[in-house]
Amino acid sequence: MSKWVRVHTADNPPEAVFIRGLLEAEGIPVRLKSMELWTAAVEIYFAEGARPSVWVPSQAREEAERVLAQRDRSGIGRPWTCTCGERLDGQFTVCWRCGASRPDDD
Repeated sequence: MSKWVRVHTADNPPEAVFIRGLLEAEGIPVRLKSMELWTAAVEIYFAEGARPSVWVPSQAREEAERVLAQRDRSGIGRPWTCTCGERLDGQFTVCWRCGASRPDDD
């Protein structure tokens, strides 16, 4: 079995899931760790290993880092505010709260 290496530490579970999706779309196997710790207690968020992390097989590390670097440079867009008032990050094209699409002018 291959050795797994951490390629990203997320601020929250949705971010970890988003990163997993980016990597899996490129055919890279992914494991998420520490997802369950997020709900245990706010205090452990700052503890080593408590934040959600994204792991890939060691032989896929370079490709995963390339995908993540490309994402960081891709200009995913500016944050936007939906008509319902929800504030969304630039990578989202649909509001999670009400389902409205991002306006074309954003």
